Amino acid sequence: MLRRQRTDSLLNVLLWFLFFIAMTMKQAYGPAISSPEIHQIVQTFIKEEVHKMESFDCRLYTPTLADYKQKCPRSTLTCFTTEVKVLMLEYGKRSSSLHQKRLTKRLTELTSLIKQKDGANCPKCEVHREQAANDFLTTLQGILEWMNNQGSQQPASH
Repeated sequence: MLRRQRTDSLLNVLLWFLFFIAMTMKQAYGPAISSPEIHQIVQTFIKEEVHKMESFDCRLYTPTLADYKQKCPRSTLTCFTTEVKVLMLEYGKRSSSLHQKRLTKRLTELTSLIKQKDGANCPKCEVHREQAANDFLTTLQGILEWMNNQGSQQPASH
C-alpha cells in the first residue's frame, strides 16, 4: 500500500514537472504563429468557392510574401483581413457564412499576434496590385505556410 502511494505521488510530481516544462517552452517560444485551421479554411475557399467566384469580377489588393518578410508583417495581414471582408461582402450569401466568419476571426486573431517594427513605413493596402480572388487566396495561403514554417524553425534558432 505504501509503495503504491509513493508511485502515485512520484507519477503526479512527474506529470506536473512535464506540464511546467511545456508551459515554460510555450512562453519562451511563443504560440504557434499560424494554425492548421486557418490553412484548411483558405484551402476550402480555393477548392470549393473560388470557381463560383469567377463569374463576377472581384479584384482584391494583394500584398506579397516579400511585403510580409521585409518589415511589414502586421500591415500585410491587416490588408489581407480587410480584403477578405471585401471578398465576403462582394461574394455575399453564395459562400458558407461559417467559413466566412471563421476565416475573418482567425485572420484577426493572427494579426494581433504579429509584431511590427515602429516606424516601418509600410505601404497602405490600396498600393498593392489588385488580383483575382483565386490569386489573392493563393498568395494568402503561401504567406500562411511560410509563417508556419518559420514558426516551426524558431526553437532551433534560440
